[in-house]
Amino acid sequence: MTVQRQLSRQWVPMLGGSCDVRMGEDALHSAAKVLRDSVGRPHVCVVVVRSDEDAALIEDIRRQVVDAGFAYELCALQPSCRTLAAASVLCDVLVEAHVTSDDLCFAVGDADLISVASFVCGAWCDGMPLVAMPLDEVGLLEGALVPRALGVGDAPRMLFVRPAVRHAILDLTRALGALGDEMSRHARVLMAGAAMASSEKEFSALWDRAADLMSDDGAVLCTQLIATAKARGKLAASTAAAMRCSLRYGQSFARALEALVPHAAFSTLLAEGMRFCARIAVAQGKLPLDDMLAQDELLEMLGIDVLHARVSPDGLLAAFEGERCMRSRRNMLEVPLAIGRVRLATVEDDLLEEHVRAWCMSHDALT
Repeated sequence: MTVQRQLSRQWVPMLGGSCDVRMGEDALHSAAKVLRDSVGRPHVCVVVVRSDEDAALIEDIRRQVVDAGFAYELCALQPSCRTLAAASVLCDVLVEAHVTSDDLCFAVGDADLISVASFVCGAWCDGMPLVAMPLDEVGLLEGALVPRALGVGDAPRMLFVRPAVRHAILDLTRALGALGDEMSRHARVLMAGAAMASSEKEFSALWDRAADLMSDDGAVLCTQLIATAKARGKLAASTAAAMRCSLRYGQSFARALEALVPHAAFSTLLAEGMRFCARIAVAQGKLPLDDMLAQDELLEMLGIDVLHARVSPDGLLAAFEGERCMRSRRNMLEVPLAIGRVRLATVEDDLLEEHVRAWCMSHDALT
């Protein structure tokens, strides 16, 4: 893949302000200036990484932190770290290092790790500066700009996180994976979801770029990453709760499937959730059939396969009901009303059951 060597800079809207995204080959080498510019005067910088992170990368990061004039502190979190317990581990490190609101945190890793850092830094001493370096495309789209919710005990995704990253560094030599990698597929599904929720213009632009994306054109991928980042940022920053909820498009169904088909990649499950919600919308008379078929074709153009699995209809209905009711007492589902408009809508139980059973039957036939 050919990537852009020159460092580019984009301001991406996000809830509560904007994020300065710097993207380019070997962008880590510019980190010292970004870190130094993030605070009035360098004191302590706590670097947050996964405990299994590459030692050579950690050493490169340490050099950038020291070159920027900071005292270096390291916090290593477990790989499965999107929990309140992991946030508590980071808090303990901040206490031991005597970190204040005038110090800095540098989170380097995936979307889960950056989400934990956002949760802690947004509240620490009423807010401390946070710089993030996502190590994959999803880390930028979900971790830095629209953080994932944290789990509490056995309850997943209960604590929603306000974005705290004001500077993000995307080192393209480290962050861009091969087309077949799960993070790359997941990013392409997020691109499709953001286009469906954002506007016809965004959908058409992604449609036109799809072939180049699948030919491994790095320049086009960078252009689309920024476009999707801006689209998701605008939705997250909207004053209308209905627009913010559109970021969850397809997730309720995907999460219900996740427990029943644990071997499946989440990118595939999320795409299935988008397809399912679109079919519900067509059945309700809210979405034109052509728009549903256009979404199907776009996902196919982006290389997202249909799930082949045998799933119990009763089990899926129960899991779906549990997922939808865990965080709200309103029985609603995110459905597209048109390309560029996704909203929460009430779905009758009979219609939902009919479509769940039809989905299970059709996908069972594929196995």
